[in-house]
Amino acid sequence: MQTCERFDAALTSSEQTLIIKARKFAAQQLPEATVANSGEHRQLLSRACHEGLAGIEVPVQMGGASASFSTRMRVCEELARHHAGFAFSLVNHHNIVSRVAHSGQPALRDSLVPLMLAGERIGCTAMTEPQSGSDFTAMQTTAVPHDNGWLLNGAKAWITNASLADVFLVYAQTDVTAGAKGVGGFIVFADDPGFKREPAYTVAGTEGMGVGEFCLTDCFIPEERLLYPPGDGFYAAMRGVNQARVHVAAINAAMLDTALSTACGYSESRQAFGKPVMAFQGLSWSLAGVATHLEAMRLLAYAGAQVIDAGQDAQGIAAMAKKYANDHTLQAISTCMQAMGAHGLTPQAGLDRMLIWAKAFCYTDGTPEMMNERIVRQLRKVHQS
Repeated sequence: MQTCERFDAALTSSEQTLIIKARKFAAQQLPEATVANSGEHRQLLSRACHEGLAGIEVPVQMGGASASFSTRMRVCEELARHHAGFAFSLVNHHNIVSRVAHSGQPALRDSLVPLMLAGERIGCTAMTEPQSGSDFTAMQTTAVPHDNGWLLNGAKAWITNASLADVFLVYAQTDVTAGAKGVGGFIVFADDPGFKREPAYTVAGTEGMGVGEFCLTDCFIPEERLLYPPGDGFYAAMRGVNQARVHVAAINAAMLDTALSTACGYSESRQAFGKPVMAFQGLSWSLAGVATHLEAMRLLAYAGAQVIDAGQDAQGIAAMAKKYANDHTLQAISTCMQAMGAHGLTPQAGLDRMLIWAKAFCYTDGTPEMMNERIVRQLRKVHQS
């Protein structure tokens, strides 16, 4: 039994059903999926929503599944076996649905959650800015109280789903002297006056993610769309980042699993000097190394998911999971490509786009260097106590 099967066995039957749905959806819809423009992207997201894949952690009474974070991570992994970019896009949409569903804003919940579960409105989270990424408190987007609401000004960049989203969770600074305690989270709509969407990015590694940017100029947000009050916003964002790091690790594992399976199948069928090339020790041992990295990658990701579901501090394990995935996926996929000879470079093999996705995931939700900083912080906390 594979690690993922053992992990799934500990989930409820309804959670396992969601994972099976994701596996079937991925196999049927994603191998040949085209998400070259926002219309095609939205259609694919809508199909996934109709399968219930946007309501994993949404309460049952609101139309969701009330499932665990572990389920969300495994759904993401199953989708990423066929299309990592789309998996990342869908989980970002899901996260906004879940956040609004669990918010203290009943009017916002009632109006948005049904539409977002149906895929009629698409969501995204906006943290990164043109001048700052990992240094979250250095944000320059501001929110100033104004007539029972807030005026937002600033710009966000490198935002997944920004090119097609309707609903944006925007983090902004309400008090430049307060640092983390001044950060709030606001729900902004694409049709709000003062919101301007910029053209989608055409950057290698962002296929299927809808990555883009937008700016806000005196964009008025009523008080009922304050999702996280000043102070709560920073901690909500950090919890979300730890979760994102774990599912990014799982996405990397999914890509590597597919790459390894592809390389093994090709190497068994390809003959050289009268025997399968898989029988040559130099090649087979290189794939043994890939298999070992895959197992370690999954174990770290799954451990991170269990810590999150237990409600414990996941900063250290999430950073380790993402760091390990970022450190090893690129080279491991390259090894699989090498095992396939020149065929490994062809679009038919499918490993080329995985390679560039793996590089892109080195930047999402913190670089490997930032993961080292988080791990060292945990080390010092443990050894100074």
